[in-house]
Amino acid sequence: MSPDAKPVRKDVARNRALLLASAKVVFAEQGLDATLDDIAKHAGVGTGTAYRHFANKQEIAAEVLGQASESMTQDALDALAIDDPWLGITTFFETIMGRAAVNRGLHESLAIPRASHEVLVRQQLVDSVTTLFARAKAAGVIRADADPTDAGVILSMLVPVFDMAAVTSPDLWRRYLWLLLDGLRATDEPALPVTAMPVESIGAALSATKRRR
Repeated sequence: MSPDAKPVRKDVARNRALLLASAKVVFAEQGLDATLDDIAKHAGVGTGTAYRHFANKQEIAAEVLGQASESMTQDALDALAIDDPWLGITTFFETIMGRAAVNRGLHESLAIPRASHEVLVRQQLVDSVTTLFARAKAAGVIRADADPTDAGVILSMLVPVFDMAAVTSPDLWRRYLWLLLDGLRATDEPALPVTAMPVESIGAALSATKRRR
């Protein structure tokens, strides 16, 4: 702390921590349509207090979803620790989707890569997933033209299945995840007809799918 910096009062730090903890719960239950007022109510603080800490819902979502990005990066690193490259790939996807299945905010965030919370394009996550895909390619278990950015698209494609699962089976996403993962497997089929999108474009592309929904 610099000589001119003022120490953060304990009550201020406590309120911020309460708001962040409540944001995780509220976004998980209500999705990203929840308001800052909803979060303040859950935290047991006034709306004015919430707005003194965060300018808007997007700002607090950025912090919460930034933590989700870190979790996804760890998921990729954990998958790399699995000796079997194919099992590593499938475990990575199943871990993320299993968490998203019970957390509305997280599964909605998979298709909301705004600048403040670009879950899928954080560099550390990109690097980890790139390594995961490179290892699987080297082992010959996924197709040679698979691209790490395909991971983001696969995750985004599964988001609507969570809504369908609400009226059928909560595990419905597993069926469609495996159908999509089969498309990653190494095969004797011709090369894919279109190249993967560049990593710098995936944010805008996924954001467009959210607007259409």
